[in-house]
Amino acid sequence: MSILLLKSMLSIVMVILAVNAMFTMFEAFGRDEKRHDIEKLKIIHKANGIIYIALYIFIAYFCLNYILQTKAELSPRAAFHFVFALTVIVLFGLKISFIRIYRQFYRHVKTIGLLIALLTFGMTGMSGGYYLFATEFGTEPLRKAETNRGNPAIAGIIVKTDPESIRKGKELYESKCYFCHDAYSNKKEVGPGHKGILKNPILPVSKKPATPENVANQLRNPYKNMPSFSYLLDEDVENIIAFLNTL
Repeated sequence: MSILLLKSMLSIVMVILAVNAMFTMFEAFGRDEKRHDIEKLKIIHKANGIIYIALYIFIAYFCLNYILQTKAELSPRAAFHFVFALTVIVLFGLKISFIRIYRQFYRHVKTIGLLIALLTFGMTGMSGGYYLFATEFGTEPLRKAETNRGNPAIAGIIVKTDPESIRKGKELYESKCYFCHDAYSNKKEVGPGHKGILKNPILPVSKKPATPENVANQLRNPYKNMPSFSYLLDEDVENIIAFLNTL
């Protein structure tokens, strides 16, 4: 199971936890005639919140690690997801502080809890929900990588050899790839070294033929644990390949 699929499945669990939190809150405080034991509902609600925040931190770790490793510029969808996620953790902190410390604001706790649940729906829909829908629950590659934000996918690449393309490709490599790969050796860092990558018969991990098209596809639809660089423009990918061709 890929890390993206695992993260997406866990985000669905967060939605279930949010729904359960709303249910226990409504049953405990929203009915004049109580149908359930209030103390049990409070215990369930508290345990639900602990599991929720633990999953949130676990998923956030992988998201932040991806951004730090790739230095990726967030897409509009990812930016909204980030804002929602940040708002959720701020509201969660406020809720705990109103319960534990600033008791004079306790009356706002229920509203904050409802906002957290609603933001969770939006946050999950923009990340895990989108990924699961677009990949048919992980059975198909993410098609966004093939469309490059509406542009046709790269096919039949002609490797550039002009100094300007190579220079731009080197700059992109150093900002996007240097964290995991050594361009000037075959020594494995986080990922394999790239020396002679287009002069060898096969790519080091996928074992596909070492062609510019397969390198481009590796950037857009990565094999195994490599993060996706689907946000790169065709020209960016071609420039990276121009640099790789010099190694």
